[in-house]
Amino acid sequence: MTGRQKEEIERLFQRYGAGVGNYVLARLGDAELAEEITSRVFVKVVQRYEQCTHSPAGWLWSIVRTEILHYLRERKGGAETEFEPADARPTPPERAAASEMHLRMREALEQLSPEKQQLVYMKYFQDMSHQEIAEATDKTVSNVGVSVFRALAELRALMEPAAKGIQ
Repeated sequence: MTGRQKEEIERLFQRYGAGVGNYVLARLGDAELAEEITSRVFVKVVQRYEQCTHSPAGWLWSIVRTEILHYLRERKGGAETEFEPADARPTPPERAAASEMHLRMREALEQLSPEKQQLVYMKYFQDMSHQEIAEATDKTVSNVGVSVFRALAELRALMEPAAKGIQ
């Protein structure tokens, strides 16, 4: 591995490391598991960096998707993990409402295709621009815009029935 490749891997980790971990955590709801899978992702990045022939960010996110799918296939039929939101010291009713909202959001996100989940996460959880998402997913900027819009519309539609049932 060349010095340039090491620098590129380090830049990938610095730019996307926390985001990858947060994305895996949001998908699976288990902090230890998210850390383990994120570690596996970056080990593969180091081991296989010479296989990256296009956008390093896109290549990285394809590894993330593959590792999540691999885990989900392995545990098929296993117990569902619970999502616990971070405690920022809200009142008990606020925590209950936030927990319910996180659960509804997670359930709605799980109903989206993995590609749509990733777009929503990149845009709203990692605050990536359409240009950055386009580079990471090998799509055009305009296609990213349309895809994000459609994913949000679908997510909104999935969450509305749940919100109506709570009132």
